[in-house]
Amino acid sequence: MLGLHLKIDFHVHTLYSDGTGSVKDVLRAAEHKGLDGLAITDHDTLEGYFEAKSYNNHLVVLPGYEIVTDAGHILVIGLERLPPNIGGKKPSSYESLIEWVRFNGGLSILAHPAIGRLKMGRWMRCKPDAIEVLNASYPFYRLYVGRGLKVSSRLGVAGVGGSDAHNPLSIGDAYTVVEVAEEDSIIEAVKRGRVKYEGSLSSPKMRLKIGAAYLFSRICSWLSLKS
Repeated sequence: MLGLHLKIDFHVHTLYSDGTGSVKDVLRAAEHKGLDGLAITDHDTLEGYFEAKSYNNHLVVLPGYEIVTDAGHILVIGLERLPPNIGGKKPSSYESLIEWVRFNGGLSILAHPAIGRLKMGRWMRCKPDAIEVLNASYPFYRLYVGRGLKVSSRLGVAGVGGSDAHNPLSIGDAYTVVEVAEEDSIIEAVKRGRVKYEGSLSSPKMRLKIGAAYLFSRICSWLSLKS
């Protein structure tokens, strides 16, 4: 029986990767914003999640991490272990990661697909479980959310929202309302499309900082491939 609506931010960073807030700061901010839960999705690590799990708070804290692949960034939700062969100079294989997450019962979300080139062919052949339609760090709402909706529609998978917060102040700017019967069915509810993205873009100052960090990471990635 459905009826419980949870506000979840599926895309949050901490000091364990490229965020500026401690895990405690992140949890306090999430509660202050009125969220029911969040996924801590630091790059290539679960350390932030395990620290958050050790605290006694009222939030649903989902295991998660963000992986850079050769066809976009993937948020992996619901698994308490990392995939093999990550963190090297070269991006991970998109198809291998999606299949690994599916085999292990996790949730795969294609993060901010509206940024950069659309790799629709590969995404169609090996579909993620959901698309991050609304990312609070997008430069412009209508253009980028429109592109995200296009990807979600073409692939026939759910569209979700996430703040992509690198500062606690941005947590919950965008989030996903998940309709579930129990908290432990969040992942299944997303896969079944019982979701709705809500929220808005973060402040221009925050979006500028995130954009600069993203550009820097792309340059570093390009340089590593050349070396």
